Amino acid sequence: MSVYTVLHGEEVFLERWSIRESDRGTRHFVGFDIRRGDGRVSTPINEFDPATRTGKTENGSRYQLIGRAGHDSDAEYVWRIAIRAWGIGSWTDVTAELVPNWRQGLLLASGDGDEDAESGEPEDGMI
Repeated sequence: MSVYTVLHGEEVFLERWSIRESDRGTRHFVGFDIRRGDGRVSTPINEFDPATRTGKTENGSRYQLIGRAGHDSDAEYVWRIAIRAWGIGSWTDVTAELVPNWRQGLLLASGDGDEDAESGEPEDGMI
C-alpha cells in the first residue's frame, strides 16, 4: 500500500468510512476510496452536511460518504501514518455524534428507503 499526496479539489467517494477528531480539534474523513481502490485520510474538514453525507476539506476536495460507516484496514494504515506526520497525539471517533444514522446506507433520491421485510436488508435505492 502506498501513501501519496493527493490533488487539491478532487472529488472523493469513501466507503467503510468514519470521522475522527484529533486532539488539535481538527476532524478528518477516514475510509476506503472507491476510485483509487485504497485507504484514504482527508485533510481537515471545513464543511460537512450529515444529511447528504458530503463535505469539503481544507485542500478543497469534496467528499461523499457512501453506504454505512465502517472500518477499512487500508484506511487505518494511512490514518496511523497521518497522525504521526501531523503530530496528533490522540483522537476520537466522532462518527456517531455527527451522523446519528451512520449504521444505515444513505437513501438515494429515487429510492423509497424501505427495507426488505424478509432479509432486513435495504432495498435498491440505498447506497
